[in-house]
Amino acid sequence: MEFISGKNMKRTWLVIGLMGMNTLGWAAAPNGTAGFQFLKNHTGARSAGMAGALVAVAPDMSAISCNPAGIALLSQRTGSFSYLNHLLDFNAGHVGYLQPGVGPGSIAAGITYMDYGSFDRRDKDNQDLGEFGAGSIAFTGAYAMQPLPNLYAGAGLKYIRASIDDYSSDAVALDGGLLYRIPAQELAIGVSFANFGKVLNPFISGKDPLPTVFRFGFSKKLAHLPLLLSAQLYKYSDEEWHGALGGEFTLTENIFLRLGYDQSGREMHVDQSGDSFAGAALGLGAVWREFQIDYAISSMGALGVLNRFTLTGNF
Repeated sequence: MEFISGKNMKRTWLVIGLMGMNTLGWAAAPNGTAGFQFLKNHTGARSAGMAGALVAVAPDMSAISCNPAGIALLSQRTGSFSYLNHLLDFNAGHVGYLQPGVGPGSIAAGITYMDYGSFDRRDKDNQDLGEFGAGSIAFTGAYAMQPLPNLYAGAGLKYIRASIDDYSSDAVALDGGLLYRIPAQELAIGVSFANFGKVLNPFISGKDPLPTVFRFGFSKKLAHLPLLLSAQLYKYSDEEWHGALGGEFTLTENIFLRLGYDQSGREMHVDQSGDSFAGAALGLGAVWREFQIDYAISSMGALGVLNRFTLTGNF
């Protein structure tokens, strides 16, 4: 019989929880019992710095996962890379590419991944049997266009795979969204859904459902203050309704300061001093020539903080 060494046990149970592997008898995911929990990660640092309230904010490459309708507003070929330093040094990220002018709209592709690292495998006598790994990945293709004045629509299809050691689970899902802009008021309203699909095969037995999410929100650029304000309501299939509020200050033409708060942070409270900041986020953005560099830090209360970095280039 094989065992996981004690020093790796904490990391292993967190991996199982984040992957939603209820078939192994434990669900440590912070808010529910759906599988493929890595799909809840914010795609980019701009999104994270505004606490994820981006369903009505465009243009931004994060739209491919938050509201695919937003990619219709990107007018140049765009590539992006995001990196997330997760809890316990898990690594996650996203790579995306957008091509405008494909028919009446724009097409985008993205890869989202999460690497949980390696773990020691040992037998009942504590003999070293090597290592095994765990990870998750999703491949997304999306298309968006403007069917009516000021109205944008988009849809995406994704293939998802999660694995731990020799076990794996696969799924397919559909994303979709609408974005309506009122230029005279500098106001936008957005609605989207994501991860609506089917699990093809279980890890062992019993298919964990996908974390389907519905989002609705608006963004407004204030008339007498260099601030873009964004608010969003959202619900994952394994959670209650939550709200998120974000703001982006334009400090100079090329420098941005972002703040955000996600109400779901209240569920991370474990009665420790660090809990007061759970759900809060802070971010910075800078534009240099054809590149944009974004950084965000998000608090998970006493559990720790998440650091994200995104590099976006137009060409």
